[in-house]
Amino acid sequence: MSARKDHAAVLFSGGTDSTLAAAQMLEEFDRVTLLTFDPGYLLFINNTKVHAKKLAAHFGEDRVTHLILDIRHYIKDILGGDPVEDIKEYGFNLSSLVCLGCRLSMHAFAITWCLENQVPYLADGSIRAQSTIPEQMETVIRRNRRFYSQVYGIHHFSPIYEESESDQRLDELGISGKRKLKKQFILFDTQATCVFGVPADVYGRLFYGKLVGDTREADSEQYCAEKYPVMVDTIRDTIGDDDAVKEAVDKLKAIRRNDGDLGPSQGGESAFDKALDSAIGGI
Repeated sequence: MSARKDHAAVLFSGGTDSTLAAAQMLEEFDRVTLLTFDPGYLLFINNTKVHAKKLAAHFGEDRVTHLILDIRHYIKDILGGDPVEDIKEYGFNLSSLVCLGCRLSMHAFAITWCLENQVPYLADGSIRAQSTIPEQMETVIRRNRRFYSQVYGIHHFSPIYEESESDQRLDELGISGKRKLKKQFILFDTQATCVFGVPADVYGRLFYGKLVGDTREADSEQYCAEKYPVMVDTIRDTIGDDDAVKEAVDKLKAIRRNDGDLGPSQGGESAFDKALDSAIGGI
């Protein structure tokens, strides 16, 4: 077995998917920081501490850190940058795309955190079974992943994408304190409730995911393309300037090269990046 890498971050909702993703990352990394984001409209966000504490108890207090971070300023800039124009462009489909904008805001803050803390590995708990929601579509994940790698030197993972029974896997690992957590809806024992997430999920499952043909794919690609420059600006403004961002990115690439995760070329393109280029044919 190869040696574990040092440090990774995980977008952590406290649900079974992100908890299992964190558990898998802890098999590969010495330390994992769980990033829980408060966009200002989540209820019961302290529920996320339940599985965070169980992960720390299972893998070691010194290996698991849990942070709850206020990202309302990122939400304002990225998700809420031009709501009137978004409504004109996407109409009622925006009720699902708002979750994608929220996820991109979270990823932008996570990228900033990774740059500031020299952590070049970032994971989330996306799964194919929830791909009716745009932010968990495989094409969206691959496009985002390529963007994060090429622009910021960050290797993004969705380590449990093909898993549909994460609650059972956690029970088998002895991490979950309650069975059948995936049956919960709206009110959860281990994660927050999003006031926008419930209607977006219902709309995605009943209509947007099945009945609109290629519209969802085209909307998602266009929406990401519109939000990427805003993400870049927001991240740069937080870090300082373009030179500060470049310096931070260079440090992340150096860590990945030392880990054998990135090629030695100046651009740092790895087999990982090339495979993504082939898969999605560009951003």
